Amino acid sequence: METTLNGSRRLLALCVALIGCCLCCCSLAAAELQLPNASNIKDLNELGAHYLPAGYGPANVSLADLQRLLEQKCAKANAALPASEVNATKLSDDIQQAGGRLMECLNGLANITVVLDEVERARPLGDLDVVFEKYCLRLPQARQCLTDFNAVLLPCLTREERQHNAVMQRIIGKLLDFVCYKNGDQIALFIAEQGPECLEQHKDNVGRCLEKSFGHYMPSQLNISTVELPELVLGSRQCTELHDFENCVVRHLENCTNITPSNIVESMFRYVRKESNCQQVVDRVTRDHSEALTQRAGAAPSWSHSAGAAAATITLALGLAVM
Repeated sequence: METTLNGSRRLLALCVALIGCCLCCCSLAAAELQLPNASNIKDLNELGAHYLPAGYGPANVSLADLQRLLEQKCAKANAALPASEVNATKLSDDIQQAGGRLMECLNGLANITVVLDEVERARPLGDLDVVFEKYCLRLPQARQCLTDFNAVLLPCLTREERQHNAVMQRIIGKLLDFVCYKNGDQIALFIAEQGPECLEQHKDNVGRCLEKSFGHYMPSQLNISTVELPELVLGSRQCTELHDFENCVVRHLENCTNITPSNIVESMFRYVRKESNCQQVVDRVTRDHSEALTQRAGAAPSWSHSAGAAAATITLALGLAVM
């Protein structure tokens, strides 16, 4: 019985973490630059150990490692300035403190343990919408917490990163709007339609998708001593990788008994594409694939025109499916 309850709590924790993914879509900022300083770090470590690929996760990165990475990034972002005008140690300390305030702020608005208890009690009664409505009404305060953290983060971003930062802030806002659409209907529907169970069923596949698409950004226990934090940008490469990750995850989630969870996850990815230039990148890549395949099909003399077009279409579909 205890094992079942722990599994249930872990599943629900993952759903809350999905909201946190939106709140911390500063994840390209907060998740990579923020140092452990929250009372719920044990929950985050457990989630990381359960859902991240082997060799990755908070447990493999020490406080000293994070401090070094953060100070290194602040120094690099201000390399053009005279050394006398840059105090990378202070800048990194400021971000550490701001990260602590961010976690305290979000934890005060939605304590993960309390939320999980409320969700567990509400789920069998069909009252999930009531729970999430309460927390979605706190959205303005959450936005302010993120804005305050972002202001402290900016001095340690390069010029290019600052340009992308505005896009990322817009994406965060839209994701929060999506999650809290009609005061939380989306996340309540996700849980009610066995979304957590669907993710649990395919957690290994999702982990492999994550590693395949973003593994080169994620420091493992093998190279943390030499790794540098990646640029916090959403360029063509990152858009393509995000699209690869989306296709990989959705393809696995579509195998669940209920199609609703995969539809909701796919909708969240679409929100990201819509609020950035990623949709243009995806459209261009798809068009280039289609043109290349059509040209190859037309160059094959033994194929009829219709057979070549059909084969090109099928190959394109398979190519996009494995991206």
